[in-house]
Amino acid sequence: MTIQFVDLRISNQASSDTTPVIIPLAATPHVFGDIGIQTAGVLPENQSNVRVVLTGYVKTENNPLFNTNTIRVRRDGTIIFTTNFGVAISRENEAFGFSAVDFPPAVAVASGQIQYTAEIFTNAATTDQYNNMQARNFSGIAGAGNFTG
Repeated sequence: MTIQFVDLRISNQASSDTTPVIIPLAATPHVFGDIGIQTAGVLPENQSNVRVVLTGYVKTENNPLFNTNTIRVRRDGTIIFTTNFGVAISRENEAFGFSAVDFPPAVAVASGQIQYTAEIFTNAATTDQYNNMQARNFSGIAGAGNFTG
């Protein structure tokens, strides 16, 4: 099967620290990245061999009263990646980068587009302006096939 470049998408919700957003509670996570990987051009013989690499970055200011923040990545609404990062003892700014990979099912590839979203929330009982995210982005790249020929 021929190797194909499928698509590359970026979501740059905030390119600087000047637009902070409060990190919400788990019941209402904040989507900071939303991309649609276009798969309409994937050859039928490659639809079961698509690979997606997703990366993201969030800078946070954390109130020490909060325990952890969680980042989740979803494919068409289904969680495919989750990571937690703890909050320091004192209020600090922290930069947090992550990467996730996905092997979407052929039926999702055949639909012509796969939606990936990145979201963040805190496990705290309450939140305030000192538990916020600043610069943040999310991107994805997809390829298909497994050899040239």
